[in-house]
Amino acid sequence: MVINPAPPWVGPVRVLRTARPRQTVERVLAVIPATQWLDRAVFWLMYDTQLRVLPLCRLTMADLDLAGPLPLVRCGERWRLVTEAPTVTALATYLSLRSPTASCFAAPTGLPLDLAYLDQHWRRYCQRAGVTCTLRELRGG
Repeated sequence: MVINPAPPWVGPVRVLRTARPRQTVERVLAVIPATQWLDRAVFWLMYDTQLRVLPLCRLTMADLDLAGPLPLVRCGERWRLVTEAPTVTALATYLSLRSPTASCFAAPTGLPLDLAYLDQHWRRYCQRAGVTCTLRELRGG
């Protein structure tokens, strides 16, 4: 029998948030109007690839490979597979309509995307869907 020599933990316990169920997230994604191609592309990409907000905002066109046999997104040194068809559709639509810049995503004002923009828009869509879900829960925790 092995005895643990460490004293029992008496401090606060941190409870990790988990991802919302797929149905909940997809209810929110469904209320994003088709005319909001930037929001559809960004939120589907966050959901599909589990990218964090800052790396997502910093993506450049060189970080996307949608023309290959498997659609990929680079985050740092790692490539992530885009597995959801709506993500590929939303990205292709967005990329065909956006102004050409090195940065992949820019707000309608022309400024780079940031947490405030994404959080404000995501909360609005959650309210429309009648769902409580944070950006962290969107990307999987």
